[in-house]
Amino acid sequence: MKPILKIRKPDRLSNFLFYISVLTFLIAFGFAHNQGGGWREQFLPDLNGGSIVDITFTDSLTGYAVTSADTDQKSYIIKTSNGGENWLIIKSDSANGPYTKCKFINAETGYASMLDDKLYKTTDGGNNWIQTNNPNSFTGYQDISVLSENEVWMCFDSPFTGGVYRSTDCGISWQNKYPPQLSNGPDRIYMINPRIGFISNGNHTSSYVRKTTDMGTSWFDIPAPGGWEDIYFKDSLTGWRCRIGSQNLIKTTDGGSTWENLLTPIIGNPNLIIKKFKIINPDVIWGVYSSSYILFPNNEIRGVILKSTNSGLNWGYQLPDTSIRALYYFINFSDSLNGWSYDYRNTGVHTLTGGDTVTYPLTSISNNNIIIPTEIKLYQNYPNPFNPETKIKYNIRKNGFIKLNVYDISGKKVKEIVNKRQSAGEYEVVFNAGNLPSGVYFYTLSYDSRFTETRKMILIR
Repeated sequence: MKPILKIRKPDRLSNFLFYISVLTFLIAFGFAHNQGGGWREQFLPDLNGGSIVDITFTDSLTGYAVTSADTDQKSYIIKTSNGGENWLIIKSDSANGPYTKCKFINAETGYASMLDDKLYKTTDGGNNWIQTNNPNSFTGYQDISVLSENEVWMCFDSPFTGGVYRSTDCGISWQNKYPPQLSNGPDRIYMINPRIGFISNGNHTSSYVRKTTDMGTSWFDIPAPGGWEDIYFKDSLTGWRCRIGSQNLIKTTDGGSTWENLLTPIIGNPNLIIKKFKIINPDVIWGVYSSSYILFPNNEIRGVILKSTNSGLNWGYQLPDTSIRALYYFINFSDSLNGWSYDYRNTGVHTLTGGDTVTYPLTSISNNNIIIPTEIKLYQNYPNPFNPETKIKYNIRKNGFIKLNVYDISGKKVKEIVNKRQSAGEYEVVFNAGNLPSGVYFYTLSYDSRFTETRKMILIR
């Protein structure tokens, strides 16, 4: 018996709207590299097991990225001078922990921080890097906020040597602006200007966001739990951030006193979540996360890039190319046309035209979202007792051969409902008892002849 239209699964497109949407993708992209599209595939160098932790572009050609430690405990600064077509390792560090941030003020001046007590500065576009002084010999750099060539703020959540520090002389000397905490010290910092900024301990269970308006002399809590994965303020009042944990994008227009939600995570197909974003102008916002993707009929996952053109009121998504096996985590634009999005490892995309000409609205996928279960489960039929029809629902978490049979009280099989290979998903079938007499019956789900679950149902004529 065929499943009814309420079935939600990744390979059998029972929902007509979803079928049309995916078919559109197949025709448009052809499962081939789309050279004429708005996004082109790029590759980072082999990082020997390391991964990108921060990336920035200073113009349409020049970009920098820093990495975690590789299998040999080396971390790298890499650079491109041709818009990401080629990347070169320009600095490596051994046994000093991973890099954490890379920030450039202009084409020549930038800072790169490490988790283990090192902050480097370049004034010649990355050709040479000078190590600055450390606030104390045991302080690492979890996060930095660079305001000018000379002024940099940093934070570290160590219980005795951490806190918040400010330097106005390129890291030669430091002033403590927030003392070390025995627990829940700040691991995020973002300064709008020398007087106004925020700190957070969003990686901890008891999270907070605190603000200063007097150059770090005092800090006060603001109603913004969850810290941030990414944050940006265009001035002292208007800003955006992606909260840790919920991964939704929120906005403030009063300096952080109140926040409005712009995009709540959408779980289904497509899966749409933002952790990193880029504000191009007051209207255009780009967003990505490695859990934002679309699932195709052949069970292959492809990353998508989210976009809003009306300040976050409405959203759509772009699918760079169905041949690119990337789940995007970083997004960066040097201007409205030149943009990049990369995953953790070595794959990314680049646009010279402000992305694709086609942005799919969220409504192009039916609200009957695809669900991939985390367990194999057979549900109780409904209604029960029944006459003569009842619905039987079951989940399977991996592709396998499925049998669903009905037996009478003596153990005799009286009906075969399903006997075929099925993909992961949630299924619901209608069982019609036909001419079977009233009585107690049992229905059994078998998965690859290994897993079996049985439930009882009652037919009353």
